[in-house]
Amino acid sequence: MQPASRQTGFTLVELAIVLVIIGLILGMAFKGKDLIDGAKVKNMQAQYNKIVAGFNIYYEKYGAYPGDGCATAPAASATTCPATGRNGLINGATESAAAMTLLMNTNILTSADVRSVFGQDWVISDAATTQTGYASNTNYLTLTSTATAAADVRFVCALDRLMDDGVNSSGIVRSAGQNYTATDDCWALSGQVSIGIRVLP
Repeated sequence: MQPASRQTGFTLVELAIVLVIIGLILGMAFKGKDLIDGAKVKNMQAQYNKIVAGFNIYYEKYGAYPGDGCATAPAASATTCPATGRNGLINGATESAAAMTLLMNTNILTSADVRSVFGQDWVISDAATTQTGYASNTNYLTLTSTATAAADVRFVCALDRLMDDGVNSSGIVRSAGQNYTATDDCWALSGQVSIGIRVLP
């Protein structure tokens, strides 16, 4: 006579262990994304600091800010920017386009230094153009020459909180397209906004 066959399966303890392992893996994946997002924000801050340092190095070498007084864009060298047109700010599309080109042509910055985490190159805004929420007669590091939306608001808000006051309409870091304050949860926001980080004066 054959013994009755036994059915086998997972015990509750084994199922609990599997669920705990799955939970740990998911937790690590979400934490990893948070770490990557935080690193992007710190990378933006480091890029800004490097570009501002580049402006200061250029000023020490050539006695003017890159692009200031340039009549042609892209300017191949500092000699194409006459002193007669300089005013301490970068005005007009020609000077704006020349600014980053000069920093790269003089080997102060590389093309990687001016590539943002959003996949677009940083540019210098025209100081004569007043953009929504931006201070007039001030040059900003932006992703486009106008105040069009080009950046994820979560990263802009987090950068504003890291570097400045956390308010989109005041301080060094400005943005237009969506309002946020220092008490908002940056990572709960959604949408695209412009970004401007003051460079001059």
